[in-house]
Amino acid sequence: MSSRLEQYLLKTIAVEDPARGVAASITRGALGGLASLYDGGLELYLGAERFGVRKRARLPIPVISVGNLSVGGAGKTPMTAFLANRLTADGRRIAILSRGHGGESQEARHVSEGDGSVLMTAAQAGDEPVLLAELCPRVPVLVGKDRRLSGREALRRHALDAFVLDDGFQFWQLERDLDIVLLDARRPFDNGYPLPRGLLREPKRHLSRAGIVVATRADRIDSDGRAALAAEVTALNADAPLFFATHAPSMWLSVGQAPVAARPLEEMRGARVIAVSAIAQPESFRRTLLAAGVEIVTHIVRDDHYPFTENDIQAAEEERLRSGADAIVMTEKDAVKWSAVSAGGSCPAYALRIAMAIEDEARFMKEIERRVFTAAPNARRSA
Repeated sequence: MSSRLEQYLLKTIAVEDPARGVAASITRGALGGLASLYDGGLELYLGAERFGVRKRARLPIPVISVGNLSVGGAGKTPMTAFLANRLTADGRRIAILSRGHGGESQEARHVSEGDGSVLMTAAQAGDEPVLLAELCPRVPVLVGKDRRLSGREALRRHALDAFVLDDGFQFWQLERDLDIVLLDARRPFDNGYPLPRGLLREPKRHLSRAGIVVATRADRIDSDGRAALAAEVTALNADAPLFFATHAPSMWLSVGQAPVAARPLEEMRGARVIAVSAIAQPESFRRTLLAAGVEIVTHIVRDDHYPFTENDIQAAEEERLRSGADAIVMTEKDAVKWSAVSAGGSCPAYALRIAMAIEDEARFMKEIERRVFTAAPNARRSA
């Protein structure tokens, strides 16, 4: 799909200030018909499982999935990293299984053995698995489109207590012991429609499959918004507890330099920057940068998972020099691709580290303990 057509369609189905006019209305009607077909096909696919025609595979240890209902970033990678690191700190032996969007690898491979080393590049594995390997140095990270195979490969190499699936809610071929579903608190169900009339991978009624629901970016809604969201989640799934979480900038990290140097947020406050992003929600990154106190001179936006090239780096540096900006800034997810083609460069570039903070974290972890490490083993023994 061409970038221009994609932008037109996104504008047509936008929640805020959608495209208007006869053409936009006709387009929305056509997309609505396609969405109905998509919804019906999905129900047939999942119905085969409900009626026992097709069965999910089960791995011999518990599986926790972190996923969402919609296309785009709700914070799955930060949540996966938070959960894997926290469970590891609690003494659990964890491995992360990632699909590897944008990577070349088709088979199950180790991105990290959990010894602090990263064995694959973003071009080979995809940006998210490499970032997870960097964020979770004590956790083995495997990449592969079939997480049944990567799970078995992990068990062949490591003694483990549980798996964490990054972006696993729609990987229906594998049984999970807990589905953690993330909703962006500002727009939890987008415009309410599934693809392509909206951005929902699944209709919102499928939230009923969630074991735990986490509303991310909760600092961007008020108490009334929280109450309304809680009521809607309860109506869709009365059994899943709802937690609220925030994404907070924690530090700046140098990009393309070895070793990586950390800088406090205060050191960059007031800096004029060229922002570069190839993520699902570039506008969210822009707001985060402004909240961190930098002045955005230019924002270069590319498609999600876009593989940066030397030409992209050169163009960004030329824009920095032309505008007199102090630095180029990006997300950590983009930094793993940027570093692969800019190692040793002199361009001042920094990635903004975002930390996931969960309100009532102790209760959140107790809920996971109860559902995964207490209930799940008992269910396996009785099966």
